[in-house]
Amino acid sequence: MMKKVAMIAAAAAMVLPLGMGAIAPANDGLTAFAAAKPAAKKATHTLISAKAMKKAAYHVKTTNVALYSAKFAADQPKVTMAKKGVLGGSQTYYATKKIVVKIKATKTAKAKKVTYAYIKTANGKIKGWVAFSKLTAGRFKAADGKADINKAADKIAGKTYTLISAKNLKKTAFHFKDNHPAFYSGKFAADQAKVTLTKKGLLPESTTFYATKTITIKKANKHVKYDYVKGGQAKGWVLASQLTAGQFKAAD
Repeated sequence: MMKKVAMIAAAAAMVLPLGMGAIAPANDGLTAFAAAKPAAKKATHTLISAKAMKKAAYHVKTTNVALYSAKFAADQPKVTMAKKGVLGGSQTYYATKKIVVKIKATKTAKAKKVTYAYIKTANGKIKGWVAFSKLTAGRFKAADGKADINKAADKIAGKTYTLISAKNLKKTAFHFKDNHPAFYSGKFAADQAKVTLTKKGLLPESTTFYATKTITIKKANKHVKYDYVKGGQAKGWVLASQLTAGQFKAAD
């Protein structure tokens, strides 16, 4: 058993050397965006194998793919993973490492083996471990995101609200921090004060959005504001309270 532990640790040390201590650091490239959140729930898994990959481009087809940090034990085949955020759909990610872990059984699920890839964006602002099965080979193309948004919109029913007010805004920069806001299409009635909002997806991370319009609707007997924003491959109506004024900076 000790020989097996040593072999796996040695393999991990060769695969994961860059700024990762003996095997990996506690934060695994944790971004300030993720650090601003409350501590994530951690889970420790058995590390079956670790190896380097030839650098390859990937993207994701959905906007809710979990991104994890990973801390590798130095003296036993174990890895502790914690969710640090979710990947945006409008990005190209580059995978360079791969691990296989065994996730123990729970009351509702059997034990299983899962392969994770270490990915990061070209600018290095987004990086971490992702279930390999969630990645699609190749660079992101605008057509991928648009197709997914259209499919999602077809499946989600819109909700109609009373429109209290609508006005243009001076073009203003926003970003988001501790949340991952949804954005919506808006269909305005021609003959009455009504607007139908339909979810299109989630805003991409590490992006500056520019608001040009704002509306106030009546929602659950409250007046709620939505701003129309554009940024990355996303454009639509976003709950104003989920946006932070100013351009996105890595420190955010």
